[in-house]
Amino acid sequence: MKNHYIDNEEFENIILSYQQEPEIYEEKLVSLFDLLITNIIESFRFKVDPDDAKQDCFTLVLKTVKNFKPRKGTAFNYFTTIVVNNLKLMYTREKKYNLKIEKYIESQKDKIS
Repeated sequence: MKNHYIDNEEFENIILSYQQEPEIYEEKLVSLFDLLITNIIESFRFKVDPDDAKQDCFTLVLKTVKNFKPRKGTAFNYFTTIVVNNLKLMYTREKKYNLKIEKYIESQKDKIS
């Protein structure tokens, strides 16, 4: 396996093995998720804090790994979709929050003037 590439077959085998024996396959699974999440954050260039995004995505994929079933699609697509959707949600939340803060600051400036 190359440094920046995830082989889906190996990815699925590790996920399925992890589902059976988590303590044995945890380190390898975490390293693959780390690679996947990092590549997505860097590729899509979401305007979110990368450390927070990575932590949030890790939490989500580790919660959902037990639900993965290969017959429903490839592991790569399944987890990429989860990570991208989570990053979109984080971006939207952060954007709305920043807009709310800006409106509040403007309203306070109007009161002072």
